[in-house]
Amino acid sequence: MLCVLTLACTGQIGEPSIAPNVPPDSPFDPSREALPSDQGVSSAVPRLSRRELEHAIHEVFGFETIATGSLPPDARLATNPETGGEEEVFDTFAGTLDTYLPAEVFVQGIATLAFEVARLTADDTALVQRLGDCAPSDPEDACLERYIGRVGRRLYRRPLRDDETSRLRAVAAMFADASFEAQVRAVTQSLLQSPEFVYRVSVGEDEGDGLRRLDNFELLARVSFHLWGELPGEAWLDRAEGAPWDEEAYEAIVREMASDPRTDAQIRELHEAWIRHETLIVADEALAADMVAETNALIERALGDGRWSDLFTSEETFVTPALAAHYGIEGVDEPGWVRTENPERAGLLTHGAFLSLSSTQGNGTLPSRRGAILAERILCSPIPPPPPDVDIDDGVEVEEGACKSDAYLAHSSVSSGCAGCHSRMDPLGFGFERFDGLGVYRTTERLNPSCDIEGTGTVAGEAFAGPREFATTIATSGALTFCGTAQMMRHALRRPLQQDDGFAQARLHAAFVDEGEDFKALMVALALDPTFRYRKEAL
Repeated sequence: MLCVLTLACTGQIGEPSIAPNVPPDSPFDPSREALPSDQGVSSAVPRLSRRELEHAIHEVFGFETIATGSLPPDARLATNPETGGEEEVFDTFAGTLDTYLPAEVFVQGIATLAFEVARLTADDTALVQRLGDCAPSDPEDACLERYIGRVGRRLYRRPLRDDETSRLRAVAAMFADASFEAQVRAVTQSLLQSPEFVYRVSVGEDEGDGLRRLDNFELLARVSFHLWGELPGEAWLDRAEGAPWDEEAYEAIVREMASDPRTDAQIRELHEAWIRHETLIVADEALAADMVAETNALIERALGDGRWSDLFTSEETFVTPALAAHYGIEGVDEPGWVRTENPERAGLLTHGAFLSLSSTQGNGTLPSRRGAILAERILCSPIPPPPPDVDIDDGVEVEEGACKSDAYLAHSSVSSGCAGCHSRMDPLGFGFERFDGLGVYRTTERLNPSCDIEGTGTVAGEAFAGPREFATTIATSGALTFCGTAQMMRHALRRPLQQDDGFAQARLHAAFVDEGEDFKALMVALALDPTFRYRKEAL
């Protein structure tokens, strides 16, 4: 029965070949000249995530929770068009995959959002005047004209074209006999339902060989969504007017935007979307809150004064007295940092929030599911799905009362159709088996106490005993920072990485390590890489 417990994943059986899985000693030389063509083809047009739409409505109109209340949550799984397999996705790049087309519920949600924002705006005369930079004495026609230009520029992240302005005037004219408020409502609804707002449209100027150089407005929006997850403000749009930025001017803009506190918030959002510790599976609400706080505290520390890999290797953790008692840590009378004396416990991979994501039946564990999460989320190594015609029993016989390790070993045998998946997942998952689904350390099986748990596994051919050794091994090898680089790129570029991204990823990984694993420096390095100012089309 174990085959059906694997996650739906991507790729073919065997070592993946796409860029995120190329080891640090790959043929992609990070010191080679950086070229704009060092990137994969990008043909899909990403849409804004629900979080980004929420930010946009708040930034422009001042309203909160409308997008969250109107739109469905963004997908967490989507089919990768490169491989045909299903994989975990960030909210920000789920919408770029060819198979993740706007569902009817999303289209209806945008219509609801547009109607509600338009209604609230039109009913607030002071807001309309502020958005249109109008005085109470200004003629309504002149105020509406300015409203169209100013609000359209904010939402589209660029000045409106003449034909776009004409269409919006025509929409307003349909309600000229009604009222000024009706015209504002109609224009606002049209703007918010336009693909130019909902999607990040970047055309660029053709420079040959499939490369298109982004203009100032397209580039500003790309940097703003990358570093902040938000629209660029009016002052930034003003700076995009005029001649194309030279390298010096562009770098100054990137570094100034990166110094904004919104970049820190975006980095934390990226890690929450990647690790997903805030979606933990824990029934006890108070304990769940303590677990989330534990992981958030470690993220704050590692992204602040520490090294990024401290997220996974730290031998200190933040606990409340209740969480400490749950973990079996003694002597904790108030919330604070404590040293984890258990030689196998280290970093967020041993936090209850993370371990619960692979739990079953409360605190039970599935080594294959846990191994798949580690492979995909921490090592960027997709696990292939079970073959569609696999026999879930496959003739494998397991004696009643057998230890879990023996049962899994039977399914990992060469003769079993499950071997391809289990041989990659199980060696990872069993190395974490001494921690149950809620992060409690144990040495015997929950359902079969007569069975001792060895708690050993292998990663990339190297043996490890427990999560601490696992984290140390992948941190020392560079596999951990290499995957962190890949996850940041996927989040920023809104697409799966491809073989052509290899040189850019190698450069960024080298910069990440050289900068002492400063994650903000990694994000800045991507924005300053030549690839970021271009889009590559298929020839």
